[in-house]
Amino acid sequence: MFSEHNERIKHIYGNYCLWAWLRYWYIDSANQVTMILIDKGFYDYEYEKVDKTKQFVDWEDTVKSDEEVDAMLKMFHIGQRKPETLEDIQNYIIKEEKYDGS
Repeated sequence: MFSEHNERIKHIYGNYCLWAWLRYWYIDSANQVTMILIDKGFYDYEYEKVDKTKQFVDWEDTVKSDEEVDAMLKMFHIGQRKPETLEDIQNYIIKEEKYDGS
């Protein structure tokens, strides 16, 4: 019996809470609750029309500089620049050997 009333309250007011319970049992009349239940399939009483404004994003605002792109790719270890000279390659290998040996 109580679950029937709880389901009615959920159906009419959208949720079962203290305010919905008070409206169902004390504030709204029995005739009003009955009319809401009858008409609920046709009309939603709690509907509010909200006009949404579309926000346009300029392409220029989304373009990142080369430094930002490099920093983002470095986080994922993608696109790291390779050493260009033989000295850079040799220094890189020495640094890696010291790291592995230590």
